[in-house]
Amino acid sequence: MKKWMKLLLVLGAGALLLSACSGSSEGGSGGSQAQEKDDGLIRIWVGEESAEFYQKICNEYLTAHSDFGYKIEVKGMDTGSVAGTITTDPTAAADIYTVAHDNIGKLASTQCAKPITDQGLIDQILADNPASFRNVIYSTLNDTSYLYGVPYISQALFLYYNKALVTEEQAKSFEGLREAAKAAGTKAITVTGDDGYNMSFALLATRLNDHGTSLKIYEGADSVAGGSKGQSHCQGDDTVAIVRWLQAYAADPNGFKWASADGWDADLDKNNQGVLAVIGGAWHYNTAKAALGESNLGIAMIPTFTLTEESVAGLSGVSAGTVFRGGTFADCKCFMINANSAPSKYAKEQELIKYLSGKDIQNASYLECLNVPAYAGAAEYIKSCYDNGKVTESQYNLAAIQVSMAEWGIPQPFITGTLNTYYYSKNAPAVFRAMIDQTPYPTTGDQLLSETSSLEGVRKGLYLMEYLWMHGVAPKEFPAVLPEGA
Repeated sequence: MKKWMKLLLVLGAGALLLSACSGSSEGGSGGSQAQEKDDGLIRIWVGEESAEFYQKICNEYLTAHSDFGYKIEVKGMDTGSVAGTITTDPTAAADIYTVAHDNIGKLASTQCAKPITDQGLIDQILADNPASFRNVIYSTLNDTSYLYGVPYISQALFLYYNKALVTEEQAKSFEGLREAAKAAGTKAITVTGDDGYNMSFALLATRLNDHGTSLKIYEGADSVAGGSKGQSHCQGDDTVAIVRWLQAYAADPNGFKWASADGWDADLDKNNQGVLAVIGGAWHYNTAKAALGESNLGIAMIPTFTLTEESVAGLSGVSAGTVFRGGTFADCKCFMINANSAPSKYAKEQELIKYLSGKDIQNASYLECLNVPAYAGAAEYIKSCYDNGKVTESQYNLAAIQVSMAEWGIPQPFITGTLNTYYYSKNAPAVFRAMIDQTPYPTTGDQLLSETSSLEGVRKGLYLMEYLWMHGVAPKEFPAVLPEGA
């Protein structure tokens, strides 16, 4: 666990700006970065869907605080890719920007962020947020952990489905979805992408009775640059069985499919009926609603699935009949402060973030933008909105199911830029897709993984994924005896 009890109680003005020093401790594009002059304007980047709302909120704040001293300009950005924009040219980034928490380590280590030092804001963050979020908003500098990210939106994957062809009961399990798909003569389910995030529902699946799993991803990793990558484990019998179950489900004419070239929304469209359900996030809501129409749009938790005799054959650590629920990365979007922002803005930036990340504004953001609050206990407010007729049934379900899925997920554990890159961008997702498709996985000039359909092939594929997570490159050869373990 990070040493988050060190709360920056006493820091001199020079120490406060350590994160704006020149150079990059992880090979990022930090470089020498002169801080901007104070231009009397605080610029904020939020998600594109939220820009109008937060500009209105900031205008109201300025009206109520005429002595604030700065104008405020809010701009909408693609928060999924904005971290790359910031590290490419942090001097052109906003004073306050929004990123998913798994970018915190990369942005802090490449001198693109300042730590949070306002004690009132720190106290609010620690009081309001669940432990899962408190544990991922720090990064380490000079062997000390500093708080960098301020959570204000939570997100998780869940299920959208066609209520005209799938009953509420059928939507609870992958078996039920297959039953509905067989009746409709189509495929049961797809995903919005084959990357390591959107395919997390299978890898992060846990036992229904106790949330158990043998999977480990960078467990105990250290956010210090060059520090420990922690422990990853991807060869447990339960993980092997889940992959084999998904292989069979994908091979079934009424099971899983990858999105077509026209996109998952075209597959889901009520007029095409190429698929009955999709695993996605809140950011897919409007597209899913357009594909099905609000009256046909069902929203549910990621379904359960039951391991078959075939999926556990040859395995001793897991039994047929064991029920799992698909998992998710349960994340938070955070405000961060640009290290290149003028030092004279620092106090006012934190004052503003404290207001924008408060419970009242998070609640208002849900009502107007369907942004699910990040604070602990938000489910009660979400329910009250539905009871009072402030949101529709599908809008309520969008938030309530997402909150429920957070109990079946983990925050993305990529606390440094290196871990983020190794997990997502060093071909582990391609290996996973090859296993699901039961096709060979080639590397440049070599056939590293020649077959993926047998038990041995699955074990090799999972070993290769774990090796890529930990080293960023493929092993020169497979070990004579593959590691196993429940």
